[in-house]
Amino acid sequence: MVVLRLACRDLRGALGGFWLLMVCVALGTAAIASIGGLSAMILDGVRAGGRLSIGGDVSLRLFHQPPDPAHLKAFSADGTASLSVELRPLVHHGAQQALVELRAVDSAYPLYGALALEPAIAPAEALGRRDGMWGAAVAAPLLTALGAALGDVVEAGGQRFELRALIREEPDRALRGFTLGPRMIVALPAIAGSDLVAPGTQTYWYTRLRLNDGWSPADWIANFERRFPESGYRIVNADEGVPGVERSLALVTSLLSFVALGMLLIGGVGIASSVGAYLERKRDTIATLKSLGATSRTILGVYLVQVVAAALGGIALGLGLGALLPLAALPLLPDWLPAYPAVQLRPLIVAGGFGLLAALLFSLWPLAKAGRQSPQALFRQLVAAEQAGPASARLWVAMVLLAAALAALFVWSAPLPVIAGLFAAAAVVGVLAFIGLGRLCVLAARKIGQHRLARRPVLRLTVANLHRPGAPTASLIMAMGLSLTVLVAVTAIRENADRHLADTVPAMAPDLVLLNLPPEEGARFDAALEDMPQVARWQRLPFLHGRVDRIAGRKVTERPVPADMGFVIRGDRGLSWRAAPPERALVAGEWWPADYTGPTLLSLDGRVADRLGLSVGDTLTLNIHGAPLTARIANLRHVDWSGLEIDFPILLSPPADPPPYREIAALWMPPQSVAATRTALAALFPKSPTILVDEVIDFFGAVARDAGRLLSAASSVAGLAALLVLGGAVAASQQRRGREAVLLKVLGATRRQVMAVTILEFALVGGAACLLALLLGNLAAWAAIGGVMAFRPSLGPALPWSLALLGLMTVVGVIAAAWSLARPVGRVLRQD
Repeated sequence: MVVLRLACRDLRGALGGFWLLMVCVALGTAAIASIGGLSAMILDGVRAGGRLSIGGDVSLRLFHQPPDPAHLKAFSADGTASLSVELRPLVHHGAQQALVELRAVDSAYPLYGALALEPAIAPAEALGRRDGMWGAAVAAPLLTALGAALGDVVEAGGQRFELRALIREEPDRALRGFTLGPRMIVALPAIAGSDLVAPGTQTYWYTRLRLNDGWSPADWIANFERRFPESGYRIVNADEGVPGVERSLALVTSLLSFVALGMLLIGGVGIASSVGAYLERKRDTIATLKSLGATSRTILGVYLVQVVAAALGGIALGLGLGALLPLAALPLLPDWLPAYPAVQLRPLIVAGGFGLLAALLFSLWPLAKAGRQSPQALFRQLVAAEQAGPASARLWVAMVLLAAALAALFVWSAPLPVIAGLFAAAAVVGVLAFIGLGRLCVLAARKIGQHRLARRPVLRLTVANLHRPGAPTASLIMAMGLSLTVLVAVTAIRENADRHLADTVPAMAPDLVLLNLPPEEGARFDAALEDMPQVARWQRLPFLHGRVDRIAGRKVTERPVPADMGFVIRGDRGLSWRAAPPERALVAGEWWPADYTGPTLLSLDGRVADRLGLSVGDTLTLNIHGAPLTARIANLRHVDWSGLEIDFPILLSPPADPPPYREIAALWMPPQSVAATRTALAALFPKSPTILVDEVIDFFGAVARDAGRLLSAASSVAGLAALLVLGGAVAASQQRRGREAVLLKVLGATRRQVMAVTILEFALVGGAACLLALLLGNLAAWAAIGGVMAFRPSLGPALPWSLALLGLMTVVGVIAAAWSLARPVGRVLRQD
């Protein structure tokens, strides 16, 4: 109670002394709360519309084949089932053709929402059979591509369709971002017996359920998997949202949260500076209390209460901003991305925890240092670092526990804990590196100060300022260095990704990809390309889909799978086989002989094997066309996913009796020959559509650029926060700097010399921080993307931001010194 009473009495009218602490805590808290709140709003919106987005309470997908009749019976017994199939055929209209995203639906579609058509007719009327011909609803771009109009007849897979309506809205297509062609909807009976669903054709069969009352999606899924453990479906629970969207949202949230964590750490420098400056102004009060018998623990308690009070004020301000900013950002979201506009409680609680832990962590050292000072030293105005005893073990334990709690909260609250753990480790390394650099600069300055080269007054005073007791050298270097590191890392990733997509990928990627080539047409396809001199080279491989059911004998559902391996394990996976080894070197094992005919062997991507804990000799069990196939891993190989060549994480040895399949081919040629070659292939192989790879690269390039702009904007906010923190840190120490400037004036220093000392001091601090930030930022970027693309260091953002940070610190420092020099010397010395 005594501590609390003293703290409240001392704090009256003095809370303004903690303005920088409050601002720093508010900024970090607001950043974390805003990112978490907006992410939670989007996640709630996606999950609230989950049934609309996936088309039912539960969605089940199979590749190549429709559901088993026994499964259909189970579906119908527990609710209303809707069956549909999706594929990508060529649609022909006269001499024109176009690749489409075709969906064939039954009469129950859609289970949720409504299919909006123009003219506003019922789906049954638009798709049904009339005068011996089936109808179709299409997206408007298809009419443009084919030069057709409503009422015209088109052909796909040997079946003719009358175009009767335009698609205005599909209830379960809102969150599908990438498509290879315009949409087209037909009736499911219309494709029966056509070439559209011939054996081996790449078809996705979807069953969507609207469950009867009494069933929850999770309970139904668990019951179905218990009854049919080897069914091979990819199952989506509407209560858990849309997996692809949630994974992308989780990744973006994790990246932005890391930038927000960087802002909080940068703000930590402001917190420490604010507390240190406040305690320096309270030096006489602390000395009086200690002279009257107050212990170090009492001093620590009194001012810790004040720090917590100020931090709570900053947290309240930050939480208010963090609650309002996501709501203000909702109109900026694209129309297709749903968001539930409500204040999210959990992100606010987490952000408040971050703010409080950061305030305690960064204020504990100056508080403990003040408590260790002797009254004599305080009254003589000596600096605590000279007179205070060594830090106690309890202090170190407390600081380590607070830092661990901060890291644990970051990992626990992140949607991707593994990535968050790596980010937290990187943040720790960065903080320690810049603290170490600060200590090194202090030691170097002390050594230089003893050298005869430092006899010039300005240089000697500058060097002395860097290593004097209580100098902010280390803290300024850390704040400036951390912000520059984040900026350099984000910019380096963005520049390398842009260059890779603009230069490397187009140079390596094929120009055309041909799909659904029947294997019996392979020889004719090769002969046709031999007669096309413009085609520099081509690649043709079998293609089918399968699903990994067991890893080393254990079911996939019974073992943890890293989130980044979901693209291999989750759902259907593209597979192929080949007799000859690929060009890239094997990293383990040996390739099978070209004439191998024994039990099925498997070649696996080395990185996938490493993440799944697999090695040569282990087994994978695949589900292909509903039949299990167990293959032993014969070798591991390096797969370059950045070049867009045809490759697969899983390659099989050639089977003696292959299942139904189609082939896929990639072609390389000069850009000016692409259009003519595509036309020629369409005439020779009318049922095998081609894809322009440039269009795919452009789409994903636009996505990458948008993501890069988002991260750059976030890192720029961190840079602006660093400007504020560093400017505030310099301003917070104006009393000390002003006193030193006046003392230099008394000793004969000119105004120009005092200003030169200030400028040179900050230039040396900033230069050291900039150099290490360039190194660490580029190292971080290389660690993130160096494994998938050629890396080139980035130097761009360091110089302008360094100049901005240095300029602000220098201007604030010069203004503080000039203000003190303009005051009467006697008044300044009497006040201090």
